[in-house]
Amino acid sequence: MLEQFPYCPTLHARVAEIKALAQLPAATKDRLFPLIVCRPWPNAKHLARTWEKIAEAMGNRRFALDLDPIKRNSGGKLAATAEFDELFVSRNGFANYYEAVGSIAEAIPVLRISGGEAAQFEAQARHVDNLDRGLVVRIEYGVVTNPIALVEQVLGRFQDVSFFVDAGWSRDILGREAWASGIVARVARDHPEIEVVISGSSFPDSFSDIGDRGTNPVSERYLYNSLVRRHNSATLIYGDWGSTRPPSVDQVPMRNIPRIDLPTQSEWVSFRRDKELDDEEDYTDIAQRVVADVDWPADLDIWGTYAIEWTASGEPGAIRSAATAAAARINIHLHRQAFFGANDIMVDGDEPFTDD
Repeated sequence: MLEQFPYCPTLHARVAEIKALAQLPAATKDRLFPLIVCRPWPNAKHLARTWEKIAEAMGNRRFALDLDPIKRNSGGKLAATAEFDELFVSRNGFANYYEAVGSIAEAIPVLRISGGEAAQFEAQARHVDNLDRGLVVRIEYGVVTNPIALVEQVLGRFQDVSFFVDAGWSRDILGREAWASGIVARVARDHPEIEVVISGSSFPDSFSDIGDRGTNPVSERYLYNSLVRRHNSATLIYGDWGSTRPPSVDQVPMRNIPRIDLPTQSEWVSFRRDKELDDEEDYTDIAQRVVADVDWPADLDIWGTYAIEWTASGEPGAIRSAATAAAARINIHLHRQAFFGANDIMVDGDEPFTDD
């Protein structure tokens, strides 16, 4: 199912992530198989708007369709929230969810997990059989009660299946290697040909200690590399969360200190207003530091780098908010990881860019 994809990111259907995905060059999108964790689109009357935004971003490319439990039972007044809640109903093997997947030609179903296990497994399996698109099983750290038992259950029923072993978000994601390794070993023992995506996120949740410039490693890549060395017979594919953190349930707004992140293939270089040096520095000033930095990829012509350049020179499309800065970072990160170890320089000038 995933044999031609070198990178399988997990993305939430939030504005910054979908915009970052939409603005990728076509050649980059062709190297991605994303697992998209869906939710109602902001202020949309109906859930169909989420499917439309994903289609605009992905074109006719395939993706796995998961659901964001944080947005369940949100109590919104729009019909989209009720429509979304219906997808979590377990009746008849999550029939509502599989019906929604069936209505989206490019969507691959993700096995529904409820109460730590695959609820109504055989009923779900019949829906998967009827769709005949294959199956993705996402095993999340701390969510699935018994990962090995789930793997055995799935392998005993399906052949066209791929696993996303998701270590979740952690400042110490490498500390979850043993957990992931046990799952990989069980899959590879009898079915080394089945693809296993190694995913998770270590993107920092605080930048207060970096001054005006700091770096953080893409630890997800180190986790993946370690598992590849440990399980040389397994079919492993790199994944991460696209340089994002988990959605927050805390509605208290955070103080926004201007910051622009520049992803390289192995680290995130972060440029931030340092009140000790200049309490008046804005996005334009920071962008000027970014493009003058030794790590600036002058020959990388994609939307994320353009957005930073536009900001530095005060042109339309400039970064004026944390959301746009995040979209630029995610766009560059997705591109860098899609071409990890390959030539990621883009010179094709036919790619459209928008600044909406």
